Amino acid sequence: MTKNQKFVTLSNIVKDCLGYLPNCTAEQIPLVAKKTVNRSSAPKVFWNHFVNFFNEKL
Repeated sequence: MTKNQKFVTLSNIVKDCLGYLPNCTAEQIPLVAKKTVNRSSAPKVFWNHFVNFFNEKL
């Protein structure tokens, strides 16, 4: 993911009548990456899932 890349749009049901959310419609807010994030390696992802699994079960 690169800096300033839009990666998801958050939909909400609360209307922003006061205008506090710039560059947004009242019902959708784009979430944009603030910095570039490098892709993780497969062993690291596996290890993180492994650790999270045991942390939840213990």
